[in-house]
Amino acid sequence: MNRERCGPLTLDPPVDLAAILGVDRHERVVAAEVGWLVDPHRVTGGAREDREQAFEHGGGCEDTARQRRRAMFSAPRGAGQKMPRTRPHAYALRAAVLVAAWLWAAPAATTAVHEILTHRFDNGLTLHIAPGHPAPVAAVQAWVGVGSADEGPDQAGTAHFVEHMLFKGSGDYGLGELVRTIESGGGEINAWTAFDHTVYHAVLGRDHVDVAVDALGDTLMTPRVDPEELARERQVILEEIRQGSDDPARTVAQSLFATAFVAHPYRRPVIGTAESVQRLTERTLVEFFRSYYVADNLTLVVAGDVDPVRVRRSVERRFRSMPAGRPLRRVSAEPMQTDARATALHRDVTEAHLAVGFHVPAARHPDLAALDVAAILLGQSESARLPRLLRDRDQLVTSAYANVHALRDPGLLVLSATARPGDAQKTVGALVDHGKWLADELTSDELDKARIAAETGFVRQLETAQGRARSLGWYATVAGDPQFGHVYLDRIRSVRRHDVSQAIRRYLQPGNASVAAILPKPRRGAGGGVFARQAEARVRRSLSTKQTTVVAPIEKRVVLANGITLLVRRDPSVPVVAMRAVWRGGQRVEEPVQSGMSTLLARMITRGCGMLDATAVADRIDRLGGSLAGVAGRNSFGVAAEWLARTWQPGFELFADCILDPTLPADELARERRLLVDDQQAQADSPTHAAFRLFSEALYRDHPYARDVLGTAATISTVSRPALAAFYRERYPASALTLSVVGDVDVDEVITKVRARFDRISRAKPAVQPFVSKVERASEGWRAGFDGRPATDREVFAFLDRAQAHLVVGFPGATVDTPDRFALEILVSILGGQSGRLFAELREKRALAYRISAHSIEGVDPGFIAVYLSCSPAKLDEAVAVVRAELERVRVDGVTAAELERARTYLIGSHEIAMQRRAAVANALVYHEAYGLGWQSWSRYADAIHAVKPADITAAAAKYLRVDRMITATIRPPVASPAATKRSLTKPPAPIKSPAPTKPLAPSKVPAERRAAPAPRQKPVRSRGRRP
Repeated sequence: MNRERCGPLTLDPPVDLAAILGVDRHERVVAAEVGWLVDPHRVTGGAREDREQAFEHGGGCEDTARQRRRAMFSAPRGAGQKMPRTRPHAYALRAAVLVAAWLWAAPAATTAVHEILTHRFDNGLTLHIAPGHPAPVAAVQAWVGVGSADEGPDQAGTAHFVEHMLFKGSGDYGLGELVRTIESGGGEINAWTAFDHTVYHAVLGRDHVDVAVDALGDTLMTPRVDPEELARERQVILEEIRQGSDDPARTVAQSLFATAFVAHPYRRPVIGTAESVQRLTERTLVEFFRSYYVADNLTLVVAGDVDPVRVRRSVERRFRSMPAGRPLRRVSAEPMQTDARATALHRDVTEAHLAVGFHVPAARHPDLAALDVAAILLGQSESARLPRLLRDRDQLVTSAYANVHALRDPGLLVLSATARPGDAQKTVGALVDHGKWLADELTSDELDKARIAAETGFVRQLETAQGRARSLGWYATVAGDPQFGHVYLDRIRSVRRHDVSQAIRRYLQPGNASVAAILPKPRRGAGGGVFARQAEARVRRSLSTKQTTVVAPIEKRVVLANGITLLVRRDPSVPVVAMRAVWRGGQRVEEPVQSGMSTLLARMITRGCGMLDATAVADRIDRLGGSLAGVAGRNSFGVAAEWLARTWQPGFELFADCILDPTLPADELARERRLLVDDQQAQADSPTHAAFRLFSEALYRDHPYARDVLGTAATISTVSRPALAAFYRERYPASALTLSVVGDVDVDEVITKVRARFDRISRAKPAVQPFVSKVERASEGWRAGFDGRPATDREVFAFLDRAQAHLVVGFPGATVDTPDRFALEILVSILGGQSGRLFAELREKRALAYRISAHSIEGVDPGFIAVYLSCSPAKLDEAVAVVRAELERVRVDGVTAAELERARTYLIGSHEIAMQRRAAVANALVYHEAYGLGWQSWSRYADAIHAVKPADITAAAAKYLRVDRMITATIRPPVASPAATKRSLTKPPAPIKSPAPTKPLAPSKVPAERRAAPAPRQKPVRSRGRRP
């Protein structure tokens, strides 16, 4: 390991829940298996080696903070960490159960290694011996059945303080002699205190077992209490408490337990508080010791290469004088929780530390096995759901884990994470959602992996004597039955999906949830109350009964050998399946003489396939209860389909047939040509469309975006079947496809079907590169030369005999991959919404216009930003002046915080509404992937909108809303003669015959093809054997 980079290991070892909650940091040894703190003062020799192995098995010094996060909620049941990186959290319950089960269930042939011998002495002391070990090593552990949960409110920290004082000398051993004696036998000795027990443990050479038994016996029976040493140790503990308060991971754990438990002592830190430790007296410590350090409350465990007869004699000789008697166990009943609780604390931190806890039964309860499996699936490996989905896929968190704290009394299932402060509320919801979704989304493969992890991950404890001893000790004292291990192992092996689902549904309830958060200090002195209330509401909403049927989507991206990309998202919440097939292309890859060919192909591709004619295809669609259509736009061409979940397989076959084997029948082609020309002519009646066509022609000139996606009568009327087939073959080879399937499907089944139909296609590139390169060069030249255009080229007019005038004021815009696009979305929302500036100024204040909107439309090449309005011709000049003035005002002065927040809320809400349908998600996946944005980037839309600051909007306005780049296009009646018209035109040109725009949709959720736009584009066409 890299010592230079990491520094001394003792300064920042892995931590566990006990340490986080205040367990002793001063006198514990690393025992290499189960995630505990090491004593930075007392540990030497083998303990240090174990600690080094702990770090190396955890990925070297992969980042000490990450180690802390991983262990931040590990259970208080052991010492050290020697697990591989893929097993970052070691549950001592599971570890102890499984190891003990292996010990007791071992076949006869291995009895010499795994035999367990138990003896109860006359005074009540219990001894467990696990003889046999390949190394000449022995572990001796004394498990005292008392922990912080046995303390009264005025005794907080007593058990831990007593543990410290027992190392301050005893009858036969002076100060420091205990440690020196064990070390002289090549070993080490230490101790820890937890909620339910206190453990003193030594590991050393087999020939020195008697020394360890004698030393522990003298320590536990005749400790000395020196007032000066007591005062010094009190300061050590106070320093330990202060050190813990500086650790946000410990603080959030303590806060969670204090929130979840209102009456049980589990709510208090194991090591107490500064106030309680200051109050503890010598008399309190002595009385506590005399009450609990009695033979009936002590279990000795000896494991390793030892002689059982010799060990028994040694124990009897040393402990026979220990007083008998069983202390009266403190009964601490926690009242049932009935509503969600949350606590938020502000500290000097940069990350948000978050934890959500759910009450679960005590260690012996049958449900614990299923809950343990659930925790493994959620957060105990790099491939577990929380790190894989929240950290790696969504990049929402920096770490995420899940743990079950199985204790003597009911404990907690904890889902924890660290995240950016701005994502804290979203992270709380995500933790709860993914925990809940596991009830419905657990696969057999995941379950098998979890069972194997539970069974094999902790059998490694058999490798060390101290690991075997710890397992036996935990069962005897916490589970209350040293024979419980084999029961628990059988339960783990028997866990089924139904068991996990039932456990999740039973315990992940809103009335059973508690949330704790450690957040950075606010800039304006706000407390954590607001966050806590919001977190409680978020948990209630996520876990409400009405939503229990919601399940977590499963997503997968597969690239076939021929280059086809498949995106699958399983969402069984509604029995619907949406499919999309998309190529980059569309209007952008059409040469002038081919204008409208992609739209014509979109209408034809479902008019016959294979052996089916257009009527048969339409009939098949209707019988399957679905829809199937071609789609074309400025930047893409594709096929869209939707089916019922029970008919998606035959629906997919029809979908694939239309893509792979369209017949493009001549009679249908003649019919669709006529219909397309009719549509072109019909659009001539739309002044809105005419205004945008005029604007696009002025803005783009020779670029394909200047043309209409429907083409013209001249380019469409003469298209032949061979020409259309060649266009499809050359522009849109199947190997250049991106496919998406979203809905109630089995992911692996979809992949199998796609491979069966598309795998055999050879790789080919679209034969459009020369033209696309020409377009890209023209686009670069257009952008470079735009600023030099004369003003007369930027103000254009046309006439239609209508009552109103129609205006578009616009600018060159952004591309689909420009980070500015999110700031532009907010900007146009602030300008154009019903509560926007333009609406308020033009309609509410001045009554100049009735229809007002603003748009930012991106493309593979730069899109446009535009304001549209319709008004009386007599008011047109004034309306133009107001629009320009408002654009200049926002460019110079920016926007207000209230405007920004209102726009954010609107855009995110619109996005969530729009993305309810499986078809919308299928579109988002496929277009983001096809345009190179990342197939899952659509799901981070809200984050991107939230990230926009006022300065970003001001910068975007200054960059894009430049007067020297402004295009003003107007459509007005010929009789109107405002001053601007007189400047430019002496007679009206012929009416512009172009497609009408579609109705604007919600603002930017997916790339331009599937987004709101007043710019012309063709709607998808349904194939039904009749005119669409």
